[in-house]
Amino acid sequence: APDAAPPLADVAADNIVVVDTALVESGPSLSGTLTPDRAAQLRAQAAGAILALYVDEGAPVNAGQPVALIDTLSLAEAARSARSQLVSAQLSADVARRNYERFTSLHNAGAIADRDLEVAHNQSVAADAVTADARSKLTTADKQMANATVRAPFAGVVSTRPVSVGDVLQVGNPIMTVVDPTELQLEASVAAEFIGQIRIGTKVDFSVNGNSGHVFSGRVARINPTVDSVTRQVRLYITVPNHDRTL
Repeated sequence: APDAAPPLADVAADNIVVVDTALVESGPSLSGTLTPDRAAQLRAQAAGAILALYVDEGAPVNAGQPVALIDTLSLAEAARSARSQLVSAQLSADVARRNYERFTSLHNAGAIADRDLEVAHNQSVAADAVTADARSKLTTADKQMANATVRAPFAGVVSTRPVSVGDVLQVGNPIMTVVDPTELQLEASVAAEFIGQIRIGTKVDFSVNGNSGHVFSGRVARINPTVDSVTRQVRLYITVPNHDRTL
């Protein structure tokens, strides 16, 4: 009969496929170099021999932690001399100030001439200037003393340390490099024809040589506005969180 129901058929479970929807992401391939987003090369701000190195390569450091000590013998002597000069200048300034106050009283009483009062005033002003100069020299000497203790600028890890105890440094010589491994930067290039697919904040998935089984993620932080005239590629700067220090 035309209206008869179609016969039923048994379908085995192996022949059943469930169709679902999923988001498939794709984009241009790229390769690049992964480096710490923040790195600081610590250089000597005072000349002298290295007396102590408190950390080795690969050691973690905290912000402000002492990492090296430069000989402070000559610096300490300069600071002591500056402090003595300041004390002497302050005493002279006190004497000149009291003398000016005394001359002011005598001048008001008509006992001395205007010229004598002016001389006392000039001597007081000159003594105050000498005191200010001595105080400035002491501040500089104390700062140099503080510079003899090299401190980590932020929490991180020591990546290089090209010096040893006993090395004599000049101002500007490198002592060590500290990097912050909690946030990395992937600097990569992409063909210029694909740049229209990329925006600030675009997600980037990548793998690392030696750890190809793990996929890491970051987001585009900056895009170079120019195209390389030779390779026809554009540089991308991708921020990669690394708080667990997997990378």
